[in-house]
Amino acid sequence: SAAARGGSLLPAETGRRRDKMRLQNGIDLVEIGRMEKCLQRESFWEKCFSAREQAYIKAQGNNAAQTAAALYAAKEAFAKAMGTGLRGFALPEAAVEHDDLGRPYFVLSGRAGQLAAGWRLALSLSHEGGLAIAMVTAWRED
Repeated sequence: SAAARGGSLLPAETGRRRDKMRLQNGIDLVEIGRMEKCLQRESFWEKCFSAREQAYIKAQGNNAAQTAAALYAAKEAFAKAMGTGLRGFALPEAAVEHDDLGRPYFVLSGRAGQLAAGWRLALSLSHEGGLAIAMVTAWRED
């Protein structure tokens, strides 16, 4: 295989044609202490989080700030993966929800949904030592 020969996996060789996979990453880091201060302003909640995200964050009790920091980092990482920065969409349009196993995923609407059309997204969140981090990997065949 190309990988075994030390070559790139992208584009992949199929014999009949060359398939090209486009891959974009975004990563962001948020200080949990800073998020605690931001959460004291109701306008911040409305500007940054969907109604479902707000309910999820509030349900986390003492862990609300670290949860909010991770969700906010996810929105920033999404913006970076899409190449738009935060100017490209309203933050609540890139909502983060969790499946039954706790895995995070995006529920996109509005401009965020338009930006991600045709892209598959993977999201990873973590927090430790006063910081929250998110990484988004976006891929599609071109």
